[in-house]
Amino acid sequence: MPKAILTCLCLILFCPQIQAQENALTRFQKLRKEAVEAQRRGEFRPALEHYLKLLDMVPHKPDICYQVAGIQAVLGDSQKAMEYLKKALSLGYPLDKGLDKSFDILKGSPGYQEIQTMIEALKTPIGNSRIAFSLSERDLLPEGIAYDTEEDCFYLGSLWKSKIIKIARDGKVHDFVKEKQDGLRSVAGLKVDPGRRVLWVVSFMALPWAKLAPEEVGWSCVFKYDLKTRKLIKKYVFNDAGAGHLLNDLTITRSGDIFVTDSIRNEIYAIFHDADVLESFVRSDEFMYTNGITMGNDDRTLFMASPGNGVYRIDIPSREYRLVTHPEGMTLSGIDGLYFYDNSLIGVQPGLHRIGRFYLNPKGDSVKRLEIIEARNPLFDFPTTGTIAGKAFYYIANSQAYSFNPDGTLFPFKKLKDVVILRADLKK
Repeated sequence: MPKAILTCLCLILFCPQIQAQENALTRFQKLRKEAVEAQRRGEFRPALEHYLKLLDMVPHKPDICYQVAGIQAVLGDSQKAMEYLKKALSLGYPLDKGLDKSFDILKGSPGYQEIQTMIEALKTPIGNSRIAFSLSERDLLPEGIAYDTEEDCFYLGSLWKSKIIKIARDGKVHDFVKEKQDGLRSVAGLKVDPGRRVLWVVSFMALPWAKLAPEEVGWSCVFKYDLKTRKLIKKYVFNDAGAGHLLNDLTITRSGDIFVTDSIRNEIYAIFHDADVLESFVRSDEFMYTNGITMGNDDRTLFMASPGNGVYRIDIPSREYRLVTHPEGMTLSGIDGLYFYDNSLIGVQPGLHRIGRFYLNPKGDSVKRLEIIEARNPLFDFPTTGTIAGKAFYYIANSQAYSFNPDGTLFPFKKLKDVVILRADLKK
């Protein structure tokens, strides 16, 4: 299976040791498994049926379009193969090593030159991001980053070392929360509440970043730290013992309310400032691995990335939600970090090796156009999340989140790269 497909699957199968209840995500996983297994056995027609069912669920998912195209080529339907291949490429499907040999049948066909042109375009880097920081602690495997406007500094969380570091504007680095301090484990989303001088942190335990005892499977928690003293203010834990959770990202309203995504439960939790407890806010079987989340231009609107099928717009007072629509030749699937800026959404799409800016209509319920901020940067190795600082977007270029050997051990230090945080200036 191509690496790009595996990368996309990592977003969906983030925590495979937890058995989730039947919903859109688990149906997707089941169909995907059946399709891949049939394909490996050479049972191409059953595999095609499974993939087409997947496309009914996620019509703009590039890797599924690519698989359908490949099977159509194997079955000798050049027209259908060309149709689905063009769709996959127009959606940004990366071809690091070129087309599979199954597409040789298309060579010489009318329209194949267009395919070649599209492939060449997808090999070309886009953007002008520059290095903001480079960290020599290669085995951090960073996942979350946050910016503090008051001190003009950044906070970076570690999946592997279960700690948080503080990065001053001059590049000086020190531990803000030490390894596993206060019970902290793999760090995902981070957000600074600058006025209240608080750092909010999401932490979880999951493979491959932790060796788990049975009682630790599905542990996840929200931590609240005082930025001045670096001391823990409070931990928000679940009271449903035995249930699996994977809290992933969070966002903050101006009034200090917190909204947190739970990826495997397809749920958003809230910590309202007046109640100060972790409680369910919205849950839906439609959601497919709730991930990045951001506030709109007021305290009434949330945008939440559902990597399997796109981005949801959620009205906070009514708790009503709907998918953000977009033009046919565009995909909002596969987004990890998600950020609102000047009536647009900035989405990090690791599987497509790109950072995209999706410009919204005035109502904020539809995308008008896409601008690629950065794509196929040679420094990329599973970019994950970012943070907006003034008129610039700072993001983790190489989380190296899946740099593990088959036996579960981390790559040797010398095989890893220095951690790079890139900066992209944002246009108004």
